[in-house]
Amino acid sequence: MILRTSRNLARQTSAEQGVAIVGAACRLPGAGTPEQFWEVLRTAQDTVTEVPDDRFDVDRWFSPEMGKPHTIRSRSGGFLDRIDQFDARFFGILPNEAEQMDPQQRMLLEVTWQALEDAGRTAPELAGSNTGVYVNICNSGYWDVLRAAGRHDLHAAMGGEAGGMAAGRIAYHLDVRGPVMALESTCATALLAAHVAGRALRSGEIDLAIIGSANLLLSPDLYFALSEAEMLSPTGRCRFGDRDADGYVRSEGAVVLVLKRQEDADADGDRTYATVIGTAVRGDGRSGGTLTTPGVEGQEAMLRAAYEDAGVSPADVDFVEAHGPGTPAGDPVELTALATVLGEQRDPARPCLVGSAKSNVGHLEVAGGMVGLLKAALALYHRELPQTLHVRTPLPIFEEPGSPLRLATERTPLTPIDRPALAGVSAFGLSGGYAHAVLSEAPAVAAPRRTRDGDRPAYLLPLSAKDPTALRTLAAATAELLSAPDGPSAADVCHTAGTRRTHHERRVAVVGRDRAELADELIAVAGGHGVRPAPVRAPRVVFVFPGQGSQWPGMGRELLRTDPVFAARLTECDRAVRAEAGFSVLEALESGRTLSTMDEVQPVLWAVQVALAGSWRSRGIEPGLLIGHSMGEVAAAVTAGALTVAEGAAVICRRSGLLARRRTPGAMWAVQLGEERAARAIGAHADRVCVAVVNSPHATVLSGDPGALAEVVAPLRATGVHCRQVPVDYASHAPQVAGLGPDIERSLAGLRPREGRVPLHSTVLDRVVGGTELDGRYWADNLRLPVRFADAVGAVLADPRPVLFVEISPHPILHAAIEDGIEAAGAAAATVTGSLERERPEAATMLRALATAYAAGCDPDWARLTEGGAFVPLSGYPWQGERYWVGDGAGAGTSPVISLHHRHAAAERFDEPGDRPRRGPSTPEECAEDLLRRTSVLLGIDTGGVGLEVPLTQLGLNSLFAVKLAYRLRSELDIPISVRELLQAASIAELAELVHDRMPRAVDADQAS
Repeated sequence: MILRTSRNLARQTSAEQGVAIVGAACRLPGAGTPEQFWEVLRTAQDTVTEVPDDRFDVDRWFSPEMGKPHTIRSRSGGFLDRIDQFDARFFGILPNEAEQMDPQQRMLLEVTWQALEDAGRTAPELAGSNTGVYVNICNSGYWDVLRAAGRHDLHAAMGGEAGGMAAGRIAYHLDVRGPVMALESTCATALLAAHVAGRALRSGEIDLAIIGSANLLLSPDLYFALSEAEMLSPTGRCRFGDRDADGYVRSEGAVVLVLKRQEDADADGDRTYATVIGTAVRGDGRSGGTLTTPGVEGQEAMLRAAYEDAGVSPADVDFVEAHGPGTPAGDPVELTALATVLGEQRDPARPCLVGSAKSNVGHLEVAGGMVGLLKAALALYHRELPQTLHVRTPLPIFEEPGSPLRLATERTPLTPIDRPALAGVSAFGLSGGYAHAVLSEAPAVAAPRRTRDGDRPAYLLPLSAKDPTALRTLAAATAELLSAPDGPSAADVCHTAGTRRTHHERRVAVVGRDRAELADELIAVAGGHGVRPAPVRAPRVVFVFPGQGSQWPGMGRELLRTDPVFAARLTECDRAVRAEAGFSVLEALESGRTLSTMDEVQPVLWAVQVALAGSWRSRGIEPGLLIGHSMGEVAAAVTAGALTVAEGAAVICRRSGLLARRRTPGAMWAVQLGEERAARAIGAHADRVCVAVVNSPHATVLSGDPGALAEVVAPLRATGVHCRQVPVDYASHAPQVAGLGPDIERSLAGLRPREGRVPLHSTVLDRVVGGTELDGRYWADNLRLPVRFADAVGAVLADPRPVLFVEISPHPILHAAIEDGIEAAGAAAATVTGSLERERPEAATMLRALATAYAAGCDPDWARLTEGGAFVPLSGYPWQGERYWVGDGAGAGTSPVISLHHRHAAAERFDEPGDRPRRGPSTPEECAEDLLRRTSVLLGIDTGGVGLEVPLTQLGLNSLFAVKLAYRLRSELDIPISVRELLQAASIAELAELVHDRMPRAVDADQAS
């Protein structure tokens, strides 16, 4: 979807050539989503608070005295809750590794995922794509926490010291293959990322960009320096544009944006918040006089370069989100440069509005520019500029007659004349690095024709997660979205959930006619209904085609109107049956009459089965195996490709015609007995009655002479055996039909079956066939010989991999038999679903069957299923965070954050001799237990219940952990073993044998670990 190159640039506007912001996510003080951030801005909220107790003791360090070393001048800041929480399981990160990751890295992983969800990008689409990652974090102080806890290994270095690892982790988790880099320009860092990523997109170097930054304040160290330099606000607020501005307020948070070429975003139907049409980065040089003093000259040059790059006049800019930290030195310089550049040729009646989000949430430092970029994009998206807070007396530059700038001290609608609204965003670094981005409203795109609620008889809505609690939470949130009066349409929600969300291994799907019904179904899911207890993997799919008995008057009529593939396939079968038998399948179905004779029932049922199989395949469910039951094998052969539709019609019409003209009476009874007990029940009647069908270990069908059958069934019923007469007047799969064999073979002498595209397990031969075997003689045997359906199901279930059986029929008649086989085989990973049900709405019933397939691990063709829907925002993934922190209670002087209770056993270590276990293993079994125990401690996981047949790598052992395990085995047990041997061992049992063989025989068990 995203792999395109730019085109037709000469005919495009600046916005159309620009870079679209298609996804956004944030974690800011008082705002966990862009929607919440916009609410903070729109309602003029101030989310700055005092430094919380779990960061550091601000009272210990606070001093109002200006310039006093080793003190903190401000008690205030913007802070996040639960920074120790992380959903490590979602990202497949082991507990020991997670707790050694800087929480900024962990936060960026989660916020990046949310931004990609917001952009409608899925994990399979991103994997291997030319996507660039441009992010940055600064030292949060967590490296000090790691060192205080004695963590000096490579995991600790990657987690706490190497700033570039944040970008690397994102790229690794997503498997993206574009540039991966951490950028640094102090407080200009975030806009530098937008500049570099935008250039890469516009040049065609990449196709998608992830830009972001995070900031956490775990240590008071930098506070000391900033307070001594009088850069922090003693009044605890950023007062941009105010004469009483006295410094900035430090804040925490993370923002991630997803960028894409605008033309690609339009083509893909993405939602665009705003378009970046130009950027520039510049250095201040010596224009400010000192390294850290801003200079007007450098800022003016940066602004002119940015608007030249954008191809727009600075005089047309409607508002600028200023760097605006509220410092007495910086704000006047920034405003002077803005007034000079944006004031040239500006209409005096339309001054440029200027504001700063730092008045709401504080200054996120390296992430500050990303906050400004997000605010500007939201303002353009909502066509409104929020007010800037804490302004009592505006700076003189705003009060001068004819000033080209106006401070946004109230909410202001954006109403440009005859053009899209334009915005600028600035970010300035203490290092003298400057960056400015020019944004435009997204270009108007003609909306394609969309499906409206009611255009379809029913909707299928899939949801998935990696955790059952997360799935229930997501269901509740989606139900709330659907219940909102101004919420999106059912068609759009289903389209987005199907095509624009990653499908995880815990799944559920619901069906409803409208938003209200979907919401009701989701409320039930939120309560735990329909959520599978275990995650699923993609199953093998087996199509099962039953024999006669599933037909009902009016079957297929609704699908003929609502399913084009079903209708087309049924029409093809209708032509073939007309040519063979002279009657119309379509007319028989549309009439709604009861089908009575087998030469009419079987061709019609065959046609419906072929059409249903086509419908399933068109929805993305492809079988890996087919099983046919009696006459159902004819439809299976056509679906496999071994027979054409015309050949299948010939088989079913000619054979049923011969059967209808037979003269030998017969009957069939379904009995709740296994094959052996059924044979014993037949007893002396074996010359006239036989076991015709073996459906399951506990269900068979008897066939033969009607009188003899009555004598067999009567005593069975008297003893409580369930018996049901099959509504036919002939005896299939019994000697009574043997005489038709030669006639069937002659009538099908010209049949030339071919190798099919899908294997078919023959219930006649009880083996998988390719297709060439299905000649005239085979179809005579198919009528005469027993149906060994239970054996076919058993053969499938002998493979322990997950499997989905789909009954291809207008009503399920083999469902119970398959369930019986599953129970007998103890196959927990097997699922059964039907297609249609008698007298039930067909479109909805088919979708419910598809919902079962999805929940079992299948991936339907969501694009086709939700065609006509549009991309809309949905609820984000509900993280299931757990606490990950090292060194609880150790090194508390570095940062009291680490004194919070740490409940993971993963912190257990054996670095000191006194900590080592006293007794070592002496048998292979004890060696295996020892390996599991060491692995549990090393990885921070529970190895209880882990089988010895799995390798350690399956538990998460990688090369870094293997180095540690090898060292401990050498140092504590004196066992020479290499990292390669640990990683390449086929199983724990094999490795235990190796360890046992290398155990020093003279080692005293009391001295071994």
